[in-house]
Amino acid sequence: MEIPSNLGKIMNNKTKIGFIIAISFILVLISGCLQDQCGDGICQPREERRESCPEDCDKTTSDITIRTITENGGNVDWHHESNKIAIGKLGGDRYFDVWLINPDGSNEKCITCNHKDLPNKHIGNAAWHPSGEYLVIQVEKSIVPKIYDNLATLGAGILNDLFLITKDGEKIWELHRVNDTISDDSSGILHPHFSHDGKKIAWAERIKDNGRPFGEWAIKIADFEFFRDSPRLSNIEPLQPGSRSSFYETHTFSPDDSKLLFTGNQDGSLEIYELEVATNNVKRLTINPTGWDEHATYSPDGTKIIWMSSKDVLFNSSPFYLQTEFWLMDADGNNKRRLTYFHEKGHPHNFKEAENDIAVAADNSWGPGGDQLIALVITSDPESNDRDKGRILLIEFDFSE
Repeated sequence: MEIPSNLGKIMNNKTKIGFIIAISFILVLISGCLQDQCGDGICQPREERRESCPEDCDKTTSDITIRTITENGGNVDWHHESNKIAIGKLGGDRYFDVWLINPDGSNEKCITCNHKDLPNKHIGNAAWHPSGEYLVIQVEKSIVPKIYDNLATLGAGILNDLFLITKDGEKIWELHRVNDTISDDSSGILHPHFSHDGKKIAWAERIKDNGRPFGEWAIKIADFEFFRDSPRLSNIEPLQPGSRSSFYETHTFSPDDSKLLFTGNQDGSLEIYELEVATNNVKRLTINPTGWDEHATYSPDGTKIIWMSSKDVLFNSSPFYLQTEFWLMDADGNNKRRLTYFHEKGHPHNFKEAENDIAVAADNSWGPGGDQLIALVITSDPESNDRDKGRILLIEFDFSE
């Protein structure tokens, strides 16, 4: 089956972005200990940055420890009651699957590998139902020609559908299928998430081309329920907040389910926004007009947000050279401060094996106590396709004052 040349271009561009940030082709990072935050948390521009905070830095510090729990990983989601983490993991067949692991990296179990009821292409971006019995997942369509498998990645979402799977992998249901047409208008699914009460699912969906680089997207929120022992979606509401709809990516609901975090580009750059579910009102939480902000998650108590940002690290507007760190802010967007220093020469977080190495701090999920984070960081040499690698990290911190 032939894919039009324009779609190949679209998928190539968005795939690299998915590789590098939306995260689906994944590979992650380091061990270390971060101690200090400079001044008001807004660090020096790249050309002025120092290797460590001077004596006049803010004396309120947060001890952060980082350790790798597994490699070749993908997106992450931590179910608090069962203390199980769902991750994407790249197999020897070069496809992602959904695995469950413990927070220490033990007891890895694949629930989608060679699944008889799945296409067994890219499967991932798993998100837990609050019961811990099910996960919503993205599944690459079987119709995608093999030559384009690595273009329909989970981080791009093109030609992906929405499924539900039991935690043991024994049962699976299709929840939402996008158009099967392989064309410039090819649809797709990106980053589904359950509400905390389990009654809604939100995701981003590419709905058509419109001649834009990534096409036209919408946020979709649907009611979720079981009917006669089968799950179903109803009342699917498409939302296109802001003046632009050329890209959305959904993140987590607030603990009370009244708000939804998402990434959008309605202000010209990728920024973090908060959608009020009842009114559809939107609040912009980051202002980084020349940068890239994404992968925002609420803390368990809803008072903090961790996200990834290219702020204060080199970013030349190309996803091929994207570099990001993890940042922390209050839920209202105030008190922003940088948490990690993967690109700081001489810092304990620095991991660079070669001069050209870069890192993308990406998907993340808070632990049940609000003092841990499971996180994905993609590391690569943008000059070489052979140096992409990564790890899934357990980051432990103390934000008490």
